Amino acid sequence: MLKNIKIRYIAYFFGIVLLLLAFVNYLVVSTIAIKPQQTQIIGYILQIREIANQMKLTLSILSNLEFYNEKLADDIRRLEAAYSIRFAVLESGGKVEHNNQKLTIPPPDEKAKVILQKIRNQWKGYSKDVTLISDKLTGGKSADTIKLDQKFVAEKYALFVNAHDELTSLYQERLESQYNQLQWAFIALGILNFLTIAAIYYVVRNLILIPIYVISQSSRQLARGNLAEKIPYDARNEIGYIARNINDLAEILQNATEFSRQIGQGNLNVEYKGDLSILENKESIVSALELMRNQLREVAQRDYEERWASEGVAQFSELLRNTDYRKMDDMCYEVIKFIVSYIQAQQGILFVLNDDIPNINEHFLEPKATFASNRRKIFKEKLKIGETLVGQAFADKETIFLDQVPDTYEKIVSALGSTTPRNVLIVPIIYQEQAIGVMEILSLGEIPAYKMKLVERLAEIFGSTLANAKAYDKSQKLFIESQEIEKRTIRRG
Repeated sequence: MLKNIKIRYIAYFFGIVLLLLAFVNYLVVSTIAIKPQQTQIIGYILQIREIANQMKLTLSILSNLEFYNEKLADDIRRLEAAYSIRFAVLESGGKVEHNNQKLTIPPPDEKAKVILQKIRNQWKGYSKDVTLISDKLTGGKSADTIKLDQKFVAEKYALFVNAHDELTSLYQERLESQYNQLQWAFIALGILNFLTIAAIYYVVRNLILIPIYVISQSSRQLARGNLAEKIPYDARNEIGYIARNINDLAEILQNATEFSRQIGQGNLNVEYKGDLSILENKESIVSALELMRNQLREVAQRDYEERWASEGVAQFSELLRNTDYRKMDDMCYEVIKFIVSYIQAQQGILFVLNDDIPNINEHFLEPKATFASNRRKIFKEKLKIGETLVGQAFADKETIFLDQVPDTYEKIVSALGSTTPRNVLIVPIIYQEQAIGVMEILSLGEIPAYKMKLVERLAEIFGSTLANAKAYDKSQKLFIESQEIEKRTIRRG
């Protein structure tokens, strides 16, 4: 289809056509057009004819004169010489000066040669008569002069002048024929030029003007915010590319508008629905919107994390106020249950340092509470300080976080079976720079940094309460031991 041809190719084609048309116009005009020299040649022939006519008239008048007239004799000789020279050039062609201009006479064709030969034959007799008249005027005694009279000269030389008229008519007819050819050539060139201009107008109108008008109308709607407006032009040429680019731009703006609207409504998880390759251009509006969304998401996430952590601290503090620290096992269970549930983990164990034995080397970590699958579990295994990751975290008083848990690690047991946790968080419980316990939390999901920080903060808050519980537990044990000693003393006494 014509509209799918590249406009630059059409421009090249019409450029070549116009150059060829200009060349044809020049060729026709330069070949067929009547040149000034052609009209000057006819003037030159008419001048020769006029000289012949002057000789005819002069000879008719002077043929009956009986007296000597040197001036008239010079005139007739001058006319004879001028005619002979000009006629000789006309017969063979050559350069002459005519009306103060250089004129090139072309050699005659066959038809003109016939007429020229006829004139040449007549001129032979005519030149004799000129000589006789000249002799008469100068007092010559030629016997032929007596036979020359005015009537005879008029009749004889009228045919000679008419032969020149025939020659003039020949050249004029050729000039008229050339003029007619030029007229038809101009008509043909006019039609050809008109058809070329009409073709150019048709192509320009249908391939450029109409599409540009359609694009301008549609782009005006786009400028007014009607992003659903599309340009109905799908040609595979330069303007078609422009239309598709504008349509793509409208689609980008439409998707970007919806993208920004969702962001404005607080949906910070929205994704751009258009061509994602535009995101590679960091200067595009979509990239700017995505950057804004990410920044708002980060701010919202930080706000959420801060609110979430503050609420967790508040709830945890409330839990500790409402929990009887004198019941250590119950308190530890409520603590580990709260922390595991709040950070959405699956399993947790709270170990407390058992330092009842004076020998520090015999101290160990005693499991006080286990929470798994939303229920209380029993875990009796005691851990030595420095052994396993739990003992190491206690000894180093530093948090240990595993994001790549080996398959040999403790499994998370549920109704669906046992599964290796994805993350393991081990946080020591420190009070007055002394480790007094440790929490091990296992999660099937990821434990982000803000949840780790909260667990560490809750462990720090819980440290004083746990220290009080341990002190109370130790005093109770001492009280019971003292009572036992007192009873044994009474029995012995």
